[in-house]
Amino acid sequence: MRNLTCGTLLLIAVALGAVARADDGVPDQFDKVRERGSLEVAIYTDFPPFSYEKDGKIVGLDVDIAAAMAKALGLPLRVRSVIAGEDTDDDLRNFLWKGSVLGGGTADLMMHIGADPEYIKRQDHVSIFGIYLHESVALGLRPNRFKNFASLDQLKGKKTAVELGSISDLYLSGAFGGVLRESLLRLPSASAAVEAFIKDEADAVIAPRSEMQGLFKLLGAQAIEPKQVEFAGLFRSHWDVGMAIKSDSPKLKAALDAAFAKLENSGELAAIYARYGLDYATTKTAAAP
Repeated sequence: MRNLTCGTLLLIAVALGAVARADDGVPDQFDKVRERGSLEVAIYTDFPPFSYEKDGKIVGLDVDIAAAMAKALGLPLRVRSVIAGEDTDDDLRNFLWKGSVLGGGTADLMMHIGADPEYIKRQDHVSIFGIYLHESVALGLRPNRFKNFASLDQLKGKKTAVELGSISDLYLSGAFGGVLRESLLRLPSASAAVEAFIKDEADAVIAPRSEMQGLFKLLGAQAIEPKQVEFAGLFRSHWDVGMAIKSDSPKLKAALDAAFAKLENSGELAAIYARYGLDYATTKTAAAP
């Protein structure tokens, strides 16, 4: 096991002091982490600006946050790059609490998990916590192509890039009597939609705000100020993003909570956001459900 600094030991001791376990005979994941001497984190692949490959390494905002938390615990980070499955339940099962039928084991922590309160309540095997991103749907417009833009129905006849099958795609396909449906440019991902807009292949783009901001910086494009989008009815336009661990590891959760608090209070979290061109908002205020 790596030697831990006095400050790290104090951080861990304070965090763990509040944790009481009725089943002391069951090893907590934090004990395994300390014995191994590293923190292994599952991070989605090909998801810029949160995680993407650069010079043969996985980098991005999620990677930097995970690395900073591991450092706060006095441990190196081991990144496990994973491919998103059909839904989050599959990903949590395969990469965090049970493991894939193909083998490969599980990680200690998983980044970029939707933190909907009702979804969190339904979890039996994992604990979702540490909200670090308030995401929202945003609209990017080509300058000088829209005059006094005030409503989404003004996208009629304009090529609008969206992710195929996304909430934005579904909403815009039916909104305003379906008048926007034929002008939608449906692409495989939100990243592809933003890239198409940057390349002037679309007049507008609707995508998650942070992805839009991060891709503009990553691709060296001139930044724009995305407009807030509010969808009517059951379509969600705001959501929180956090991290997850196995639910039977309160010691690990306490240590990670303390590490994350240190990261936020020191201003390092805000600095990571700035590094990738994202607006930073305190994680203590949850997005609207």
